[in-house]
Amino acid sequence: MVLNRVQKEQLVQVMQKKLGEVKAVILVNYQGLKVKEIQELKKRLREQGIGFQIVKNTLLKIALKNTNLNIDESLLDQPVAIIWGGEDEVTPAKLTVAYGKEVEKLQIIGGFVNQDFADQNLIRQLATIPGREELYAKLVGTLNAPISRLVNVLQGNLKSLVYLLDQYSKLKV
Repeated sequence: MVLNRVQKEQLVQVMQKKLGEVKAVILVNYQGLKVKEIQELKKRLREQGIGFQIVKNTLLKIALKNTNLNIDESLLDQPVAIIWGGEDEVTPAKLTVAYGKEVEKLQIIGGFVNQDFADQNLIRQLATIPGREELYAKLVGTLNAPISRLVNVLQGNLKSLVYLLDQYSKLKV
């Protein structure tokens, strides 16, 4: 699709806005992927509220320059797609790395986490961290454990008292 100058400027502005507001940006090389594989990746990402966009490298370089994000330009000498994640930093990395294991042709180039450059190794490490929902569940479980133990201890004392009273009533009869 051939874009005119106005459309290119609008696309650069959209990319600049997204680069400024999202927490995680992952750059991937999609070369060699079949259309079905790209559609499946988009579907999985969309289910989690994460965007996927194939971009022209020259426009991406302009958007990066305008948002003061630094990247080695040699990394952008290949077909690049951007994965935008706004809610947290971990989910886009997890989904991208997991899909990269299924489809080996998907290569992580690098990205940005909270406006700082992250190489592919850092993104792979980020994917091993538990997600936000999992951390919330662990926190709730940790906070709930002492209370549930206290309830169990108190119930144990009540059960012992009931057992003692039952035994005492049988002795009197």
